[in-house]
Amino acid sequence: MSRIRWDVLLGVVVLADVVLVFLPSLITLVGKAGETPAEVMGAYALVWFVAAFLTVPLARFVPGSWLVAGGGGLLVAARLVLQGTDGGDAQLYAASAGLLGGLVWLTATAMTVRDAAPVMTGFAGGLAVAAALHAAIEGIDLVWRAGVVPWLLLAVYLALFVFALTRRPSDGGLEAPAEPEAPGAPRIWLAAGPAFLLWGIYTGNAAHAQASAGWSGGVAAAVVAGAAVLSVTVAARPRFWTRHPLVPAAGLVLSAVGFAAGRATVDGVHGVSPGWTVGAQVLGQFALAGCLGWAASVPGPDRPGRRGTAMAGGWLLFVVLMFAYYSAYDLGTPNRWVPVVTAFGVALLVVRAPAPRRENGLEVWAAGAAAVAVLAVAAVPLWRDTGPGRRPVDDGLRVAAYNVRMGYGLDGTMTVTQQADVLRAMRPHVVVLGEVDRAWLLNGGRDSLRLLAERLGMRAIWAPAGDEVWGDALLTDLPVTSVRNTPLVKGGPTGAQALSVGLRWQGRDLTVIATHTQPPPDWSDLGQAEQLAGLVRDAGKDGRQVVLAGDLNLEPGTRPWHTLMGAGLTDALASSRPFATPVTGSAPIDHILVTPGLAGHDATNEDVSYSDHPAIAVTLTAK
Repeated sequence: MSRIRWDVLLGVVVLADVVLVFLPSLITLVGKAGETPAEVMGAYALVWFVAAFLTVPLARFVPGSWLVAGGGGLLVAARLVLQGTDGGDAQLYAASAGLLGGLVWLTATAMTVRDAAPVMTGFAGGLAVAAALHAAIEGIDLVWRAGVVPWLLLAVYLALFVFALTRRPSDGGLEAPAEPEAPGAPRIWLAAGPAFLLWGIYTGNAAHAQASAGWSGGVAAAVVAGAAVLSVTVAARPRFWTRHPLVPAAGLVLSAVGFAAGRATVDGVHGVSPGWTVGAQVLGQFALAGCLGWAASVPGPDRPGRRGTAMAGGWLLFVVLMFAYYSAYDLGTPNRWVPVVTAFGVALLVVRAPAPRRENGLEVWAAGAAAVAVLAVAAVPLWRDTGPGRRPVDDGLRVAAYNVRMGYGLDGTMTVTQQADVLRAMRPHVVVLGEVDRAWLLNGGRDSLRLLAERLGMRAIWAPAGDEVWGDALLTDLPVTSVRNTPLVKGGPTGAQALSVGLRWQGRDLTVIATHTQPPPDWSDLGQAEQLAGLVRDAGKDGRQVVLAGDLNLEPGTRPWHTLMGAGLTDALASSRPFATPVTGSAPIDHILVTPGLAGHDATNEDVSYSDHPAIAVTLTAK
């Protein structure tokens, strides 16, 4: 009977841990949120993936088992170092070294096995466990947590991985005689990297499910986590569950098409992920596991060098496709083809696979593990530390605005909880958020909006801008009377919108417009400013007071500023300017503007390093 490779399962969990730090470190530390040229950032990332190919020629001089142990040891050591870092270069280089160690370990593993089935089952199991763990800790991975408990948990699963490495079966090596038709043709090892990409973008991404309309965040995360664990049975017994490789291949492509097309207008907000996309995620995860299971039965010449090259090549495809997907937002080009093409490529690898000669029944174990995963996600509210209660001011309407930079500070650390603390201290009734990330693999795959809203005890209203899980939001504790958003005309590279929310405050109605403009260079086209001015005029036609807030990407006195002032707005922060910004160095481009019936006082400018923008707030009173 075929076995699951526990060393592969546990190693993939550790590698996923490292990748979810490496990718945001690229953006925040190498890329510096757009300051570094994209080609430099891309070159830095490629170096580590290309270096993994050196494992193949190195195997001529070093025993394959040594390369497996060396790569695994580097992965473990780097992960330990990563836990002790506090951002900056140490975080970047530790994550980079861990990534390289993981790639060397996987490449050497592919070169030294004689049966691909247990490895592919282990790989699918590693993705499943990583998805469940990530969901159970709300996407705030252990590396971002302080204290003794994260160290203890980390020690447990690293020790399990090390133990599994020492007990890995001696099922062949580079010196073993080749079998002309041994299971596991070299090309099937190409599937690992693309499979990881599909898992990270959508099939195993609980945060994306949480952002889908009509779902409770906890329920959506539990569904994705439970389905991920159950999918391991399909990888272990692909013929039993799917009968033919065309079934998971077609299911994977269909799920990718559904994910790519999943956009809807829900409750007046454009571009939201509809509830049925959670079904596409679940289908995709089962289909992906099935494809990995069938891939292991593809026959072909058993050449260690070709297997290792294919494994490293698959991970090179991962980083190339990942950059193609996320850089499209900056380039202003379509990217929906990336998951579809990736899914189609994985499907092609297995579509002509013969029936597996051996299958491994894991149904009982997987069912129990899935139940544990669901319970772990459901138990999150029982242990979550949401911080002290929030007490809004009682002498006016307190409005705050914060560009949260996808939840990352200037040192590259995940700072969502610190950002929540800053906003809580401002005691707001309304919070306008910009650059909110709800599921991007590039940023670690967490629902930052949900984390902020629950820690502040406020209702969240979401407005996609760049895509369905990246945009702006408004948090409030006031009664909401209306919601709609308006896509803004094309300006800068990423999309922009204006979220208009009607609120009831002290017996009167007012409208808050939350936005993050993306203008062309130097505001050469005032289209977005003119559109916002028109929205302000429309909202105030019946005498209703209007607040426009957010990262407007303009400074007082500029042409777009005068355009907004021409709509009857005034600067609620005028009496408190200029604000000093010694930490973030941000120019005054975050604003809270109001119509003349409102006056601002007690302005606050929190210039902390939890984002590259300060958090601002002001108390509004009726004149």
